Amino acid sequence: MAFDEPQPGFLTRYRYWILAFGALVLIGGYVYRASRPTPVLTTPVVSGPAERVLAVSGRTRPQVTVNISPKTAGQIVKLTKEEGDAVQAGEVLVQLEADAPRAALDEAAAKIVLQQRAVAEAERSYRRIEQLRAQGLATVKEFDTAKFEVDQARLTLASLEATRREVSARLRDNTLTAPVSGVVLARPVDTGQVVSAQTVIYEIAPLADVEVEADVDEQYLTEVRTGQVAEVVIAGVTKPISATLYYVSPKVDQRTGGAKIRLRLSEQPAGLRAGLTADVNLIVERRETALTLPRSTILGRGRDAKVLLVDNGRVAERPVQFLDWPSERVIVLQGLKGDEKLLASPRPELIGEHVVIANDASDIPAIERPRGSDARKAL
Repeated sequence: MAFDEPQPGFLTRYRYWILAFGALVLIGGYVYRASRPTPVLTTPVVSGPAERVLAVSGRTRPQVTVNISPKTAGQIVKLTKEEGDAVQAGEVLVQLEADAPRAALDEAAAKIVLQQRAVAEAERSYRRIEQLRAQGLATVKEFDTAKFEVDQARLTLASLEATRREVSARLRDNTLTAPVSGVVLARPVDTGQVVSAQTVIYEIAPLADVEVEADVDEQYLTEVRTGQVAEVVIAGVTKPISATLYYVSPKVDQRTGGAKIRLRLSEQPAGLRAGLTADVNLIVERRETALTLPRSTILGRGRDAKVLLVDNGRVAERPVQFLDWPSERVIVLQGLKGDEKLLASPRPELIGEHVVIANDASDIPAIERPRGSDARKAL
């Protein structure tokens, strides 16, 4: 009796075809993915007016500082203001001990009263001698003596009056008033101290003349000149204030490597004080027409600087020369023309690859989305 051999199943009979088909699918998928354009974000080279702006930080300061010092030595008996207080011109600030000059003034006044009586008596004697001489009853010598005594009495009275004015001035000097309106920056002394003519009792800043002082790093000093304009943002002031650079220090601070600059504000907002933080955007150059690009699109530096751009659907590299300046956008000197599309996040591995320009970052696979400025890291 013969037995039928088992027939092979469908999978067994066609397994080679199935494996071949699967391999073809895998190869086709790989080829498709390899040939699919890579989506990238681009940014254009912009042509138009451009500025080079130097951003520095500084503080407001008074253009003029007035020091209040006594004319003579004395002990302070009264101080009317504290640091930060506002003062008005003519307002009393300091009262020094005044007993001695007041006593000297009283003494001078008493001497004047006595001398005025002596003058009156000498004048009466002179008039009497003058009458007697007219009658031939007084000699010439008696007349001359009477005239001399009148003159001497009057001179002595004038001297005493001058002394009184001097003592009165010293008494007034013991009361110090504000020569200008402003704010008290410093008061290094206290009531009861004995001060000399060299002691600074108050330091006052007129608020009508507040300016801005800042430091500029030495590598940018060649670009900074008086007459340049700036926009200044001051802490507590709602809008920027235009300012003009009028002073550049002739020396560089060896500790900081910077030089002082001072800017005069075009306006003085109400309540503006010294010591406030000020952010200065100094315009060092304006160009009517220039090509600019984001610094983040540049790879390398110096002669090795280059950008990646989309050319006929593929990524190409292009050497570029630019004006190196501390700003987000830089001015192109050579290598590019307007409206060329640069890779916003340049990656050297994309050079030569077929790409497509994406409209939004969400169109780019997560692994390929921009992750910050590679160019800035390279620089």
